[in-house]
Amino acid sequence: MSICFFLYPPRTPREGQVMTFKRLQKFTMTAVLAAALPGYGFAQEADALNVDGEMIGTPELMAAACKEGEVVYYTAQSDGDERQIVKTFQERFPCISVSVVSAATGRLYERVKTEAQAKQTFGDVLILSDEVLAQNLVDAGLVRDWTPPSAAKYDETFKVEGKWYSGSGQLMYPVYNKNLVKGDDIPKSWKDLANPKFKDKFAFFPISVGGTSWMVYAFLLDHYGEDFLKELNTQSPKMFTTYNTVMLNVARGESEIGVSSSVNEYVVRVKQKAPVVPIYPAEGVPFVKFPMMLLEGGQNPSAAELFGNWYLSKEGQTALVNVRGANSARPDVESAPENPPLSEVKIWGLSNKVLRERYDGVISQVQKIIN
Repeated sequence: MSICFFLYPPRTPREGQVMTFKRLQKFTMTAVLAAALPGYGFAQEADALNVDGEMIGTPELMAAACKEGEVVYYTAQSDGDERQIVKTFQERFPCISVSVVSAATGRLYERVKTEAQAKQTFGDVLILSDEVLAQNLVDAGLVRDWTPPSAAKYDETFKVEGKWYSGSGQLMYPVYNKNLVKGDDIPKSWKDLANPKFKDKFAFFPISVGGTSWMVYAFLLDHYGEDFLKELNTQSPKMFTTYNTVMLNVARGESEIGVSSSVNEYVVRVKQKAPVVPIYPAEGVPFVKFPMMLLEGGQNPSAAELFGNWYLSKEGQTALVNVRGANSARPDVESAPENPPLSEVKIWGLSNKVLRERYDGVISQVQKIIN
């Protein structure tokens, strides 16, 4: 079925006709959406694209997205968390189904490359936890050009304009078990991790875990040098390949202190009520960006763009923060309950260019010190 509109030359409305003229414009837009989105309520059509005062797409984009009806979302974040976040999007846009595929960053990276080589890209949207791998995909031509309406809300250090934006992020910091570590023994600085009292009682991770662990080692090298890493290594730290196991180890009292991500720490401390406490050293804490991008060759380009626009909107980022305890790169998004505002934390990070230049060198340097 098609709908035709007869548009007459506009004339300047007389006083008292202005509201009628505006209503006609709104009715015309709503009717266009109604024709493209059968079964979608008029009130929803009028409100769906306006999220907390932000327009996240045009009516044409929304119509095309609903016609595709699906978006395949590859994410390095927790499957359960993402499904909760996505639920908010699907309530706003019930015409679009989101298929969440969650896996480790390295696996998703290889999957995207393999699909591209086979000329059959199934994923539409991707979030990785490693800037270097994200940029490799950009350089390989596997990432679509994309500038979301909220692009200006993201500082230059949290995006590669037109390619990817920090859809999520996490802090990396020390933690301790408050039932076991008290008084003057509570670490206040990163250097306190080398206190001999914590020998064999320190949960840590190798640099091979990925971009998040890389940031911690780069931070420690920049602030304290190789000698500190050697000293830290004499603590005989218990090495784990996931931050969740680090947190569980500290929460159970099997280790007294550790280093983990804000996302994993938040779940254990706030949602599971474990006796762990985060430390925000005055020297700073690394902030790890999770680049979000649209994949070239995806089968649902319009739905992908609408979903990405929403995820980076204030509503999407607020859902992310409240579900995961993650840290949004948007300064207008409040921190999760029981977390300090990001503005009160001294954040350390590197530009994408510097990070890429140093990536292999830091890995080689650390591997010579820590086996």
